[in-house]
Amino acid sequence: MTAPIFIAAPVRRSGTTLLQRLCTGSGEALVFGESAANDLFVAAGMLQNKRQMMSYNADWRDNQLREVLDGQVNQWIPDLLPDVKDYLEIHEGMLRELCAGFARAAANHGRPRWGVKFPEWPTASLHFLQAFFPASKTIYVVRDFEECLASARKMEMVRNEQDAAFFRNNYDNNLNSAREHLNPNQTYFLDYANLTGAAGSAELKKLADFLELKELPERVLKVRVGDYAGS
Repeated sequence: MTAPIFIAAPVRRSGTTLLQRLCTGSGEALVFGESAANDLFVAAGMLQNKRQMMSYNADWRDNQLREVLDGQVNQWIPDLLPDVKDYLEIHEGMLRELCAGFARAAANHGRPRWGVKFPEWPTASLHFLQAFFPASKTIYVVRDFEECLASARKMEMVRNEQDAAFFRNNYDNNLNSAREHLNPNQTYFLDYANLTGAAGSAELKKLADFLELKELPERVLKVRVGDYAGS
């Protein structure tokens, strides 16, 4: 399976859709949106949860299964599971198959690379996926907070000062966590101002090199798309 591209940001209205459009506009990748990313988030979270849960009582569960297989069925077994190793492999296989499905969906349209974009992606989940897919590449978009806030106000995502304080808290916490925990070899912290300013061409070249794509189309930078058409 080809290496996925993950696009994230500390809050919404940060520019993740612009990066999605750039990568998809290259003709080499197909970056799916937030519903697909949420599928990954849920599947990865399930695997993380099961690994943690099974670490506490794996021996007891495996022993219970052996007893039942030996005919000792007159006991309380409402949560009987496969061997823990097999059970965790099932969940790992579900996550791998989900990603393989996205890869096939991209390949069906002639795109050898695939990805997803998800603003406010929890760092723990993204870090887990980086470890799970060590060849993956993550673009973490960092836009000036006041610009994000102004855009969020315009979209009525932020309606009052309490909302603004919550938005600020998310921005700071998510960005600090990402800088501390994401794998530096797999992560490109993108300064949105560099991309959209005079240094845009040079920034596109750096991004393309990091993502191992031939080229990201500069023409995409000339068009701003902030919402669904007609909404």
